[in-house]
This record gives sequence, C-alpha cells and structure tokens, in this order.
Amino acid sequence: MKPSNLLHTALLSAIAALGLASCDSDIDPVYVLPSDDTVLSGASGDIILTPENPQALALTVYWSGDGRLALTDDLLQAPVNAAEETIQLSKESDFATTIDLSVEKGVRSRQFLSEELNSLLGRLGYEADVKAPLYIRVRSVLSANLEPTYSNTIEVMVQSYRIHLILGTVLDKDWNETSMRLASPDENGIYQGFMGVNGWTNWWFREANNVVWGNLGETGKTFHASSADDHWNFWFPDPAGCYFTTVNTVEGWWSALHIDNLTVAGDVAGEMTYNQKANQWILPVNLASASTVSITVSGKGSLYNKETTDMGPAIEKNVAFGGDSRDLTFGESATAISVDLPAGETNLVLDLSDPLGLKIEAGEAAPEPETEPQLYFSGLVTWDGFDDYLTLYDESARAYGGAHWIDSEWGYRAYPQPDWATYYTAADGATATSGSLTLNGSDSNIPAPEKGLYVMDFRITDMTYQLTKIEKVTFTGLNDDWSEHEMTQSAENPEIFTAEFVKQKETPWGVKVLVNGDWSLFFGGGDGKLLLGHSDSTTGFDGDNSLTVGETYILTVDLGKQTYSYSLK
Repeated sequence: MKPSNLLHTALLSAIAALGLASCDSDIDPVYVLPSDDTVLSGASGDIILTPENPQALALTVYWSGDGRLALTDDLLQAPVNAAEETIQLSKESDFATTIDLSVEKGVRSRQFLSEELNSLLGRLGYEADVKAPLYIRVRSVLSANLEPTYSNTIEVMVQSYRIHLILGTVLDKDWNETSMRLASPDENGIYQGFMGVNGWTNWWFREANNVVWGNLGETGKTFHASSADDHWNFWFPDPAGCYFTTVNTVEGWWSALHIDNLTVAGDVAGEMTYNQKANQWILPVNLASASTVSITVSGKGSLYNKETTDMGPAIEKNVAFGGDSRDLTFGESATAISVDLPAGETNLVLDLSDPLGLKIEAGEAAPEPETEPQLYFSGLVTWDGFDDYLTLYDESARAYGGAHWIDSEWGYRAYPQPDWATYYTAADGATATSGSLTLNGSDSNIPAPEKGLYVMDFRITDMTYQLTKIEKVTFTGLNDDWSEHEMTQSAENPEIFTAEFVKQKETPWGVKVLVNGDWSLFFGGGDGKLLLGHSDSTTGFDGDNSLTVGETYILTVDLGKQTYSYSLK
C-alpha cells in the first residue's frame, strides 16, 4: 500500500518519547497509511413517523472502524480515535445542504428517537405526510490541513408528521425551560407575547419543532435572530419589567417593547402596577355594588429593535388593549372593554401570562413568592453562629453568591434561615469545589477545600454549588477604562480589597470586579451591594459618577459582606 499524508514526528512526540524504535535522526518522517473505508450500516426499510409516541426509537445507524491510525513505523503506538467524526443528514444525494451532528470520540453508533428525527427532517425542509428519501453518511477529518473522508451513503425513505408551530417556549441562558411562552396563532413563524424579565436578561427561544433561536452571533446585531449553530443567546435591554416581545423567524429579527406604564380610565380609573413574576398588571378597586363597568386600558411603551439596538434611545410608542375581556387584543389604540366586577374591595387583574388568551377580570393578585435575600453559613471557619452569608443574585434560580475565607477541618453547612433546624449539606459524590446539595439529608457536611479565599456560588433551584479559589482581584470600567487594575487585599480581613483611583470622567457602563482576570466571573450590582455575575447580563455597579472629577478616592469591596463603597482619600 502506498504511504500518504506525511506527519512530522513532532505531532507524535508523546509516542516517540516512548523510545520504542531507533531512528536515523530525530526528524525521520513517519507516514500515515490510508485507513480502510468507513462502512455505514443500519436504517433499513421505510420510516413512518407519528406523533403518538415521540420517544419511540425511529432510526439507528452504526459504522465500522476504531478510529486508529495506521503508521509506516509499526513500532510506534498510533493514537486511537484520532479523527473528528460527524454524521451528516441531507435531503439531497449530493449533500448540498446538510445537518451535521458531531459524534463523541470512540462512539460508533447513533440512535434517533421519533421526535428528534421529525424535528431534524423539518429543519431540512421535508414536507409533512409525504414520503421522501433521506441521505446519511459519516464525515471524518484527521486534521485541518487534510481533506475529509466520507463513508458510503445510506438512503432511507422517511415520512415526517406535521408539528403545529403555534406555541414556543422561552428558555433561560442555560437552555432550561421557563414558564414564559410566545405564540404564533396563524403559524406564520412570527411569535409574540408578554415577558416579565430583569434588565439584561439572557434567553433563548425554542419552537415546537425544537429549533432554538438566538441572535445572529455578531457584535452589534442584538436584534437579528438566527437559529444557526453559531448564534448567541438573546438579551433584553436594561429596563426590567414587562416587554411585548416579537420573534420573527421568517425575516430573522426580534424586538422588545417595554411597557412603561398602563392606566385604566372609564367607570373605574387608576394607574396599574406590574407583578413581574405573575406577568400581571393590577389595579385595586372598591365598588358599592356589583357592576359591569366599561373601561379603557392604555399607556406608554419604549420599543427596542434593530434600529435602536439594546442601548437605545428607544422609540416611544402608545400601547393599548381592546376587545373582549376574556380575549383581549393589543395595539396602539384603546377600545372600550366591559368587565364584571363584584361589590366591595377587589382587584382588576390584567393577566398577560397566556399569549393565546390575554384577559382582564376581577380577581386576587397572584402572590409574590418570598425568596430569602441571603443564604447563611456556619463552619467555614468556626461554628459560632451565622455571620457568613451569600447574597441573592438571581431570583429565578434562587442563586446566591459571594466570597469567603475558608479554613475548616470538618466542612460546613448552608442554611436558608439563621437557624440550625434546616440546612443544606452535600449529596453523594460531591467534592470540595462542586457538587449537589441535599436538604437535611444526612449528618454530614459540605466538604471544605484547602485553606483560602473562594468565590461561592450556591444555586438552590438546581441544588448545586461551585467554589472557585481566588488568586487575583481587579476592577475595570471605572472612568470608562476597561483595562484591569489590581486591588490590594486587606491584611486584617482577606475578604476585603481596596484600590486608589483619580476620578477623571463619567463611567457610563458601571464598574466590575473581576476574579482571576476572568470576564465571565465577576461582581457587579448597584446601590452599594455586590452581585455575583457569570455573563454580561450582570451590570457593573454604580456610585462613582457622583464623585468630584480630579479628586482621589478609595474603592473598597467587601466580598464577604457583598458590599462596595467609595471614600475620599
């Protein structure tokens, strides 16, 4: 067999170091022999998909080989699973358009469930309820400078079923489902609905066919939508609150209309307040007798879109509701709405949580669930009470963050209240730096790491924790300077850091405290409180724009108490 694909022994240095063969020189060439063809099998017969059993096994493919290279020097041990392999699916026999599914090293088969395969066929453009050929092959790439090789092609007849693309699901930044939905009643690829979010909230949108949308993945293209693999997540602008959100999957854009205020006029009148968690606007009313009232609901909004970007200025818009009280319409002009109200004290509730059924009626306001603002600890150094705590930084995930000096022989526990009765400890398999939590699960503790200062991130909804040892603390963004500036650790309290600076100009985007120079692990916040951040969704903290330009100040951050302050030198 003729040798091909010359490789320098530098690429096999770990192998050559074993000294299994003597060479004439240190740069003797080693050749890779062409491997046997990869043979793809499986997928025989027609595959008719139905929605009745979405988790049923629909298709299995498998292929030959162990990924091992063959070398001209048989005394050298060649690496196993060296090639990057990808399963390619296509509607065309020439694979002009493909969906590429990466394969883990060492895996030689792939199973497709009915729901997944149906979604993939939809992405490839197959017409529902029509039988058509699907072409499958395996692509192998040894290195970037070598041409890929391909297996034989399997052709199988498939028939997909129609997925009604009416409701889509809002996902959080980690692709977890939220309770929020957007709707496309006409199934025209344009989804709309009201979302209650915090400022700079990161999110994704998933259609019923499992296609996930984010923005285009290019700087400055915040409101361009894309479902390509290299897309980024969407994010909202800074104002928290209620947004009428549109995702246009046909034209590839989205928009966010912030509802600034809503006013009720007519037989009852007043300014409504917004309950973000329930996605409801509320107006307390008190009638002498039960009545059918005629009202209008209107207000002002701020539109963010491709023209404004997330930084604005936003476009001022009129916002209003009309139609039937159990099936409202939304637009810019208000029309009269009839609502039945009982005698006495009640609430007029505008419920926007169901994008297919906006309604306004009498009712109780949805309760605001209580989330503890702090998570307490004992045992980090001593067991003398609950002086150590973390601050809530993500209410939806019940996530708490901060940093503490840990010097613990026996481990520690976390407490939702400063009370010994209820506590979190580590589940089986947990380590000193990460793991799962259990509530009152055992008499054990959370294992302690080696002595030092650690960022502590506890996510109670997920029941997980993660610790990161702090080697360096810097600040950035102050005076609109985004280089890193070292902070000095206190000799008396290792959780406190300070830095001296001269106030020079405005700080438009806030200040961030970086941990270990990691831009994805930092503290932002506001109003003197530090909040742990893991992405650009967490804003930098404020306060320095009230300082006098030209004066020298001290920035002090207390990672243990999760606070910051400025003082004149």
